[in-house]
Amino acid sequence: MAAMAQEDQKKRKVVVNRRELLTKLQENLERHVADYEEAMAGYKTVLLTKVDEAFEEAKTALAQKHEQVKAKIAKFDDADIAKQRDYFTLIESVSVEMKVPRCYAAEYESAIDIAKWDVNENLELSYAEFTCFVRDEWDWKSGFEAVSMLYKAR
Repeated sequence: MAAMAQEDQKKRKVVVNRRELLTKLQENLERHVADYEEAMAGYKTVLLTKVDEAFEEAKTALAQKHEQVKAKIAKFDDADIAKQRDYFTLIESVSVEMKVPRCYAAEYESAIDIAKWDVNENLELSYAEFTCFVRDEWDWKSGFEAVSMLYKAR
């Protein structure tokens, strides 16, 4: 029975006051931007640390490979030269992988613009619109929060 009620609810429309909707959307936008900025600050801190660590690891690996190549060259004989390629690889590529926080302010700004430009004082919202605009539950929200939590308070 509850499943049927939920399905019926998704078909509903709700009429909301335009000014109240604008206020709610602006609050949601401000909270999102603050969360994004906090996550981005933490992301930069963590990324800089990881880049420095990768650089140090690369320097160590490069120094080791450099010594190995020099030792190999010192021992070259005619058989080695016959098998020698035209290049040496001193170090493979070095990369750092981290999830990047994304800003969805444009989603809020679009909804705000719709509400600002509507000439009616009361607006009819679908269930999906109400869920996004008022409840602040967007399809990207859980992913955004998961990535943000990785970097907040760093």
